[in-house]
Amino acid sequence: MALLVLRKEEVEVLSLLSRVKINSFSVLKGMEGFDEKTLKNKKEEHKVAIKDFAEDGALWKDKKGKIRLIRELQGVFKIINAPEKTYKIKSSSNRAITEHYYSKIGELGVLFSVGKDGEFFNIGYPFKDQVMSTWFKDEIIGDLGIKEEEKKDFSYNFSLQGDEFNIMILSLLIQKNLDKDDFKIEELLNEEVYIKLDRDNFFDLNVEKYKENYDEKKFKEVVDKLVDKKVLEVSGEGFKVKDEISNAFDIENIRDIVEISEITPFMRGKNLYITNKGYMLIEPVVSPDPQWNVSLEGLKTYPYNLFKKSIEFSYIKPSEKLKEELKKHM
Repeated sequence: MALLVLRKEEVEVLSLLSRVKINSFSVLKGMEGFDEKTLKNKKEEHKVAIKDFAEDGALWKDKKGKIRLIRELQGVFKIINAPEKTYKIKSSSNRAITEHYYSKIGELGVLFSVGKDGEFFNIGYPFKDQVMSTWFKDEIIGDLGIKEEEKKDFSYNFSLQGDEFNIMILSLLIQKNLDKDDFKIEELLNEEVYIKLDRDNFFDLNVEKYKENYDEKKFKEVVDKLVDKKVLEVSGEGFKVKDEISNAFDIENIRDIVEISEITPFMRGKNLYITNKGYMLIEPVVSPDPQWNVSLEGLKTYPYNLFKKSIEFSYIKPSEKLKEELKKHM
């Protein structure tokens, strides 16, 4: 596997010399300063970069005297300039490299990483999903320092409508803030409970909304749905949030939050929460009725399965208005 460490003008030169048109899925499409006007003003810097690449054997001249990339780099920048898919992986932790882009044509991919403040760019190749999953485990998740015997193997997947997601979060607030193992529906209507929640509302939930829009009947309907979906469990005379879900939302367990998105006109995305107890993926789905797809995976989850799940997104059915906008830009 090869790794290139480049300055921005070097990336620009290799992209331009590939003579492959940049499409809307390319990481370069949205790169600041990567436009025709800016590039024309950097001719001198580009001449220096071309000279260096020629000395390194990265370029050659065809019969017409045109400068070409060697075959290896031509293939790399074909994927970078005109990929079929590009996934953005951004870590919230303080690292030298926080943004990575995995671009693919077919099964073959290139990893394009942006250094802090754009000071340098790493390009790794060739990559396939299996290799990427190993990189993902080593570089993004890292060693959590959890003993093997403490790791669990589980997998839960569920979809929540807006009301269901809100009541799940409200239930978590009650259990955690009031240090309770469970809760009763009456507590969801208790003014004193809301006052206590407002003091330590680490989910930044709009508590006032519940007092205005929910009554006991509504709460009961939503709670029953969450029990059916195995998000809530019956506990004595009340209810509790399933332990695996509660642990995933516990701030003390969270080690990192990773934003994973797909560069498309739809800009689909999700967050991966890496915790001491497992992994949680939350994907908001744009639809007439807002929906959240949630996946919980144990720490024993095979890296390839976790990576594939992280880059799989729900289908979005575009509205007629969105279709018209897409036609203008495609």
